[in-house]
Amino acid sequence: MNRCVLRVLCSVVALVLLNGCGTYERLTAELRAAQRTNQQLIDQYNRLQQHTNARRAAVAISAGDIAGVEGAEVENGGLRLGAESLFDPGQASLKSDRIPVLDEIAALLKDRYPGQKIIVEVHTGDEPLEAGGGTYQYRIQLGLERATNVFKYFNLKHGIPEERVAIFSSGTGKPPGSKTAGSTPGAGKNQRVVFRLSAHRY
Repeated sequence: MNRCVLRVLCSVVALVLLNGCGTYERLTAELRAAQRTNQQLIDQYNRLQQHTNARRAAVAISAGDIAGVEGAEVENGGLRLGAESLFDPGQASLKSDRIPVLDEIAALLKDRYPGQKIIVEVHTGDEPLEAGGGTYQYRIQLGLERATNVFKYFNLKHGIPEERVAIFSSGTGKPPGSKTAGSTPGAGKNQRVVFRLSAHRY
């Protein structure tokens, strides 16, 4: 009787061990397959990133493009104007005497980059504002209103369609070349309007 029980117990233990070995081998195979899939995804992501970077580089605005546009500079592939060149402090309305600069920019964007989406990026930064209007939300709203007015001018005067333009507002932002926002060297350039070309066509 004891020998029978012992044989049964041995058989059960052997089955458990064999089953455990099968489970371990199956999990090991699944892990290797997952690692291969992960590597394929990483490779695919890197290829897409390289493609995206190449497309962005292809639509970057160069110094040669903006030659002759008064007050314009290149900022990370975009065209930058100081906010004071288009707006009075704390105001969103375009200065009437600065409209010709926008005409030049609109012509540049239409003639040299006819199929690219345009991003109008406004940074108000630490710009002096009206009394009681120094909050972050106020600065964001001011930037949006300025970007909207630039878009409206492009649309109504130059026929640049709505679907071609995106607007962006930064309430604090950072000066060009700075890693942090606030009063750093170059903070005077923090109040600015930057025209960028999207990697995507409209």
